[in-house]
Amino acid sequence: MKKIEMDFKGISKKIAKIKRIYKLLFSIVFNLLMFALLYFYIISPQLETKRQLEDEYGKVKNELQKMVSIRNNMQKFRQEYGQLQEILQQMLKQLPETKDIPNLLRNVSNIGSEARLKITYFEPKTLQAKEFYSELPFSIKYIGPYHHIGYFFDSVRKLERIINISSFSLTSMSDSKATQQSRMILSGDCTAMTYVYLKEQPKLKTEQKKDEKKEEKR
Repeated sequence: MKKIEMDFKGISKKIAKIKRIYKLLFSIVFNLLMFALLYFYIISPQLETKRQLEDEYGKVKNELQKMVSIRNNMQKFRQEYGQLQEILQQMLKQLPETKDIPNLLRNVSNIGSEARLKITYFEPKTLQAKEFYSELPFSIKYIGPYHHIGYFFDSVRKLERIINISSFSLTSMSDSKATQQSRMILSGDCTAMTYVYLKEQPKLKTEQKKDEKKEEKR
């Protein structure tokens, strides 16, 4: 105990002899070192955790605002969706997904009957694939007065389904009844074009060749 007391007293005397400026510098350095250790091992991890929580909170808050906005505009979205569906149905009437030849022939025949025109020939041609649709050409032959033919073309143009008449010809016919009625009966033919919507786009020639090579390898 005495030796320890002696050593302690000696250390105390040595410390007392140290200049005050050195004691102050040691205190500053010691405090800075303790603060650095405290910052890097305790404060910094807590700040990082706080930053991550703030980021997550911000993301959750943004998602919540989006959900609230969607909920508030749900009725508007439903109305817009309904309007888009109506537009889609109207477009499909003009550009259907199938050739529907029987219905097409029926519509053309009905228009011919209304125009008092005789349809003598109706023949669909080969379907021609384009980028997102196919062209369906068909030939029509008819007999009737000039004005009735004009009415027929105009009525075809007004159909819900898009039908374009690209070319036509007219030839006069000798008819005693027509002469008596002072009407000229004409016969003619025309090439008409309608369109079919394609859900799947046709493959390009290069892609078709690749597929053919794969099949040959198999």
